[in-house]
Amino acid sequence: MRYGHFRYYWLSLLAGVTGHQMLLNFTMGWLVFSITNEERSLAYLGVAIALPALALNLLGGVLADRFEPKFLVAAAQATSATVVALLATLVLIDRVEVEVWHILVAAVLIGAVQAFDQPSRSSVFPRLVERDHIVNAVAMESIVWNGVRVLGPILAGFMIDGLSIAASMFFSAGTFYVLGLVVSLLKLRDRPPATGQVARQISEGFRYVRGHTLFSLILLLTFTNSMFGMAYIHLMPSFAKEVLDVGAGKIGYLLGASGVGAILGTMIIANLKDHHPKGLVILGGAIFYGVALILFSVTAWQNQYEVSMVMLFLVGVSNSLYLVGGMSVMQQLVPDRLRGRVMGMYAMTWSLAPLGMTQAGFIAQYFGASVAVAAGAVVILGVAVLMCLNSTELRSLRGRIPEAQRQSYQLAAAGDAD
Repeated sequence: MRYGHFRYYWLSLLAGVTGHQMLLNFTMGWLVFSITNEERSLAYLGVAIALPALALNLLGGVLADRFEPKFLVAAAQATSATVVALLATLVLIDRVEVEVWHILVAAVLIGAVQAFDQPSRSSVFPRLVERDHIVNAVAMESIVWNGVRVLGPILAGFMIDGLSIAASMFFSAGTFYVLGLVVSLLKLRDRPPATGQVARQISEGFRYVRGHTLFSLILLLTFTNSMFGMAYIHLMPSFAKEVLDVGAGKIGYLLGASGVGAILGTMIIANLKDHHPKGLVILGGAIFYGVALILFSVTAWQNQYEVSMVMLFLVGVSNSLYLVGGMSVMQQLVPDRLRGRVMGMYAMTWSLAPLGMTQAGFIAQYFGASVAVAAGAVVILGVAVLMCLNSTELRSLRGRIPEAQRQSYQLAAAGDAD
């Protein structure tokens, strides 16, 4: 936070992510479920968000390397805000009956612009600090995302209960406008723009990641988390009405407990010393995440609200250990000229979270939300155990990455460019 423009970025991100968590992780799902009362409708919502993001993430990464990414962030945020404001207006006007297709169209548009927002934001904040402080910058950004998991769902739940769904959506739109405006005014460290054909640049990014096993393993962990491990968030309307029999406010507290745990996990990663076994912390976090999700699904199925809250706290801790840990490694090692493309691939794995809701939504439709969450947790647990047994490079990773290893990643990028 010693860097002035990083402080501006961080505060605006706090506003924007609050609106993002309120909208995509709570309000839109609550609106769809209140109309249909079917879990599969949440699956359709997930597909509508995920498919355009997956289709466009690589292009978004290329554009982030070719052009100034802060302007791409600003344009994406303004577009999302406008779409959300228009949908909220439909909800607010009594003469217009909102239908599911209205929400799905809005979700497609939001997913499409996210494909340009995510890799661009990942290219912005590392250029606001010196390279030695990138791990701390990653941690500070992650604290926003995880901390708002406390504030966002609670705020959305109380705003829906006390005011209306439209009020929650208008609030989200306003935060998107704030984030876009502030980011557009930031002063970034210079970096050479990428040049050449788009297809060649995408291929260069793939070659770079494929040539570094560590990146591939981190992307695999994130892919597994997004595809099988995040369904519990999107299934919260179902947990509220059909499993735990509680309202929006209490579900907000459950997700808030997960956010508190995530902050703790982020602080653990940020404070690892040079000699600490960072790789084992990442792998251990992934294994424990699978176990904690299974325990949450069991306690929720038994209608134990307080115990479920404790389990979600542990879910949040373990989730941050391996996701924030992995992202900090990537941001430390990736060269600036390839950052947009590599982080575009990373964003693709995150874009799978709503798509993962598809398989979880259909499982929940026929077997219940608890079974859907537990099934995904088993997949995560299996992948993490196999990775722990077979990946010497990730297991041996320490808190401080040796300078020789950093230089090898930079030289590899230069070789690809040549």
